[in-house]
Amino acid sequence: MNEIQEREKQLRLLEAIVELTPTLICTIDLSGNFTMVNSEWQTVLGYAKEDLEHTSILTYVHPDDRESTLQQIVHLSKGNRVLNFINRYRSVNGEYHSLEWRSYVSDNLIYGTARDITQKLAEERERQQELDLLSLLFEQTLTGIFLMLLDNPVDWEHAPDKDAALDIILKEQRVVRANQAFIDQFRATEDDILGKSALELFQDNTGRAREIFRSLLNEKKLSQNTMMIRKDGTAAWMQGDYHCLFNKKGEFVGHFGLQIDISNQREYELALRKSERMYRLITEHAFDVIWVYNFAGDAFTYMSPSVERLLGYSADEIVGKPFEITLHPSNATHIKHTLLHNFKEFKKNPVEKMHISFQSRQIKKDRKSFWSESTVTFRLREHGDYEAIGVTRDISTRKRYEDKILHLSYRDQLTGLYNRRYFEEFQSKLLHEPQNLPVSIIVCDVNGLKLTNDVFGHLVGDRLLVACASALLSVKRSGDSVARIGGDEFVIIMLHASEDDVRERILEIQKILKEKQIADTKLSISFGTATAHEPVEVFEPFFRQAEDAMYRNKLLESTSYKYDVIKVLIKSLYAKSTYEKKHSERVSYLAVQLGKVFHFSEAELDQLRLAGILHDIGKIGISSDLLNQHRPLTNSEWTQLRRHAEMGYQIVRSIPGFDQIANWIFMHHERIDGEGYPRGLKSDYIPFEAKIIAVANAFDAMTSEFGYRTPRAIDEALQELRNHAGTQFDTDVVDAIEKLSQPVLMGNSDFEEGFFDDPLRIL
Repeated sequence: MNEIQEREKQLRLLEAIVELTPTLICTIDLSGNFTMVNSEWQTVLGYAKEDLEHTSILTYVHPDDRESTLQQIVHLSKGNRVLNFINRYRSVNGEYHSLEWRSYVSDNLIYGTARDITQKLAEERERQQELDLLSLLFEQTLTGIFLMLLDNPVDWEHAPDKDAALDIILKEQRVVRANQAFIDQFRATEDDILGKSALELFQDNTGRAREIFRSLLNEKKLSQNTMMIRKDGTAAWMQGDYHCLFNKKGEFVGHFGLQIDISNQREYELALRKSERMYRLITEHAFDVIWVYNFAGDAFTYMSPSVERLLGYSADEIVGKPFEITLHPSNATHIKHTLLHNFKEFKKNPVEKMHISFQSRQIKKDRKSFWSESTVTFRLREHGDYEAIGVTRDISTRKRYEDKILHLSYRDQLTGLYNRRYFEEFQSKLLHEPQNLPVSIIVCDVNGLKLTNDVFGHLVGDRLLVACASALLSVKRSGDSVARIGGDEFVIIMLHASEDDVRERILEIQKILKEKQIADTKLSISFGTATAHEPVEVFEPFFRQAEDAMYRNKLLESTSYKYDVIKVLIKSLYAKSTYEKKHSERVSYLAVQLGKVFHFSEAELDQLRLAGILHDIGKIGISSDLLNQHRPLTNSEWTQLRRHAEMGYQIVRSIPGFDQIANWIFMHHERIDGEGYPRGLKSDYIPFEAKIIAVANAFDAMTSEFGYRTPRAIDEALQELRNHAGTQFDTDVVDAIEKLSQPVLMGNSDFEEGFFDDPLRIL
């Protein structure tokens, strides 16, 4: 009896434990019927114990879980245990609870314990949904996001050697996570980014990397624009926010960042595409102001924090206010009308996307005004409200540039005068208005600009144009317009100006030009005029009348101007080197004497005389140091010196009627065998006059005293010419020079009277 009583006592204790435990406990026969359940079943599912006992468990199991449940019973009947099996049981109120089982079989009974994990699974699903949403946001946002971590933390704050600590961070901190937007910003692949250290990402500018990371570590967070080198070698500017990560000990373990590519200002704002949460993330980091306006409430419902930077108001001060709260009174009505008009068009077809852009003046909190640009799209909310979503930016700087560009588009950059565009768009209209009559036009063309550019360079040519523009402006009266309409062509439009007024104005300009000189060159302008006493309906014939007159005058004036320029060039060349003066005169004289041997006419001898004087005129473009060099020339110096033939050709050919002389100058260093310069022409392609100048030039160079060279005797020089006859020099010309008398060859014979008085007289 004592044993029985003790056994009963233990059984009652076990029964109490079974009934009080928060775990579901039961026994089930191998047919799947409950044989015993504890009170927790009623607590969890709501059924009384007597309702469950002796009923099939499949009565309560979710239909989708019955097959797997039967499989577990078969598995148990074979002597196996079941651990962590989950199925769903219907409660009294029809809801299903997820139960996690542990079971085994003994004496043909299944002993099972279960716990209700419904709430746990719901929480896990909710956490997973949040993780999925965060992952979706991470991958789909247009903002580049990355995370870099260290394998071993670094105590930056207490580091005794900051430089050494920084070296460790730069070398060992590596990218462990990066979204696609960040990878795309580097135009790279995931393999190019993940696992890379800061030094590898900044390998083109490690100094800049050290500077950035030192600031980040000291400040704990950093917002700045940074220049980075993409994988393809191109540079990109990133605007980002970066934050340090620390462990519980305060040691640095890594950092994460968000950044956008601001290389192209037209892509300054990021599109809001995916979801409201993504939209809000981007707005927090955008420089532009992003806002939402509700039409039903006639008020802003959202304003990004950047509004304070733009307007001086906080977001809370703007939300709830009407659209025109910050608009300048001058355009508030127009802008509000534009917004409402497009909103009504959107309401007619809400499915179709509509985007509008407009510029407006706005008033800041401090009452200062500025120009802004807004891009707006519309949407229909689920509850039926219509909203406008906009992005607004400050374009004050751009507007100033646009105004400046508009101004520059009507101005000639070199002279500051109006340009052809302005002239054609505005000035021609003046001739239509009777109150401006009589209206006169002066077409001006600068003489010798190309020659000046070829000889002295384009900088001097520009100075010539600026000086001419200055002369035209100096006689400008109120109401006159002066424009540069071509490279060397100017136009003056004069209101209330008769033919006499025009003639007086041209005389004033010519007087000013006589007093000016650029690079030893006198200024010269050809003029053509036309005067209208009746309104001009078609501008082109009126302009052509003045232009034709200008071209007629230019034919008379241009040659005289170029004659003056050539004389200046000869004078400038002689000033550079006294040798060049004597050399040119001797070559010219010898060439004429050789021409006489070949019975040249007087006209031909005149041309040969001038060619001899001008054969080295191209040296005007060679530096004085090189021309007067008293040592053998280097290869590069010879290359530079040899350009004088081409330069001389360009100068002389600009004079009408001098094409032949220009060709002789161009070819006087060619050789019979084709080994000369600048073109390497052979005998048949070299003019005979050029062959004469070549022999005269070589003979004088050998027999004249210059620099380091010792002059050769006449016989020795003639022998040298003979040695190279048929290869370098023409044989007939060499024969001819050997026939000249000794005094002529010595260069000290009496020159013909007036031979060099004016070698340019044939002009």
